[in-house]
Amino acid sequence: MPPHSFEPSSSLGINPPSRRAKNQSVDMWLEDKVGTDNAEGLWRVHNGIYDLTEFVHKHPGGSEWLELSKGLDITEAFEVHHLSTYPAEVLKKYFVREARNKRNAPFTFKENGFYKTLKREILLVLPNLPKKRINFSNLMIDCFLVVLFLLSTLAAKYWSFLIGTLAGNFLAFLTIAAHNYFHKKDNFRMYYFNFSLQTVREWRISHVLSHHMHTNTIDDYEISSWEPFLQYMPIKKTQLQRYGQWFIAPFMWISGFHRALISRISEYLEGRRNHIKWTDFIAFLLPLFMYFFSGQTLGGTFLMWNFIVMIGSTHLFFVGLHAAHHHPEIFHDGDQPRSQDDYDWGISQLDAIMERKEITGSPFLVLTNFGDHALHHMFPTLDHGVLDYLYPTFKKVLNQFDTNLRMVSQLDTIYGGFRQLIKVAPSDLPPNLKKYDLKKYK
Repeated sequence: MPPHSFEPSSSLGINPPSRRAKNQSVDMWLEDKVGTDNAEGLWRVHNGIYDLTEFVHKHPGGSEWLELSKGLDITEAFEVHHLSTYPAEVLKKYFVREARNKRNAPFTFKENGFYKTLKREILLVLPNLPKKRINFSNLMIDCFLVVLFLLSTLAAKYWSFLIGTLAGNFLAFLTIAAHNYFHKKDNFRMYYFNFSLQTVREWRISHVLSHHMHTNTIDDYEISSWEPFLQYMPIKKTQLQRYGQWFIAPFMWISGFHRALISRISEYLEGRRNHIKWTDFIAFLLPLFMYFFSGQTLGGTFLMWNFIVMIGSTHLFFVGLHAAHHHPEIFHDGDQPRSQDDYDWGISQLDAIMERKEITGSPFLVLTNFGDHALHHMFPTLDHGVLDYLYPTFKKVLNQFDTNLRMVSQLDTIYGGFRQLIKVAPSDLPPNLKKYDLKKYK
């Protein structure tokens, strides 16, 4: 299938990264964002320019967040990763000047708007959230790690593709669950993610700083990284391009983990990346363990490990691409937005997300299926295990602003994901959330 030649445009007025259509890497995305974010080489929050150089290594969440975001407009990241007012007070110490140009992002955070109102209400219930749910999340992900090593070794020992398939699914469970941790301040469990051949650093850029902040916009790296082979934006496509994606998609899911490694190695060899961390080698602990404890040959171990990685990749990307964001009734840049002048960031998340009825309410399913997705986007530093307790407050604020969260079936999100791939005409009306009910809410 030939690549798409049409570059999608933004109905929100966002200027895209300049190399968006050129197989952009996460580091290219960061470099290009410096050119569009109007942060003047420092850190921008709302209309203020701040020099956080002296604060980088004092940052409670870890220095990497500020190292990655220098030169960027971090308004959305600052707002959603800090629930209390204390960080805003600290930020004042590093103020340099007012920004010279307006923000590239269209989203607002007004004090009486939806998101800031929700955040204030959530802050009131945080002290009462049960810590046992957090402990349960920790126990589950640690168990996933142990089971992954056990099943992978048995798969190599008995050369069993059935056991290998089970191991691959546990690799996916582990990777998705680890996504719960790299949104938080630095911790050791976030590095479980690296067993997938992907890295925390890459996903903190592509997933946290890009996808979470500007969901389903032309600035969302998690959409552009699949292009031109999977085109979720509503643009012109030939019949071959539209329906050919359905056949290409499984190959993209299967190869996702390996492509991340190959891309990283390619960047090293080409001199486009010079930062190598010891944590980049965590993934190789699994095949080493398999080799030493299975009695299998080196070649046999290598083949079984790669099979397990492919199964895990297929599982993760199938779930991830059909979890919440891709459906013809979900906003994608190019569609008619609710507003361009005063588009509350929290409202934009409701427009870009659907929730699955079967997932909400189960700690296991939420942790391993990107569950309670809307609340996770709005409060990413909170453990997945406690999000369920936020629904009463969430429902109250939704009613206050006369809006809604769409609750649909898992089958609907899967079917909708494939329908979105063939969508060519942008929606000419804003998302209609009113027809969905709140019955699943607690």
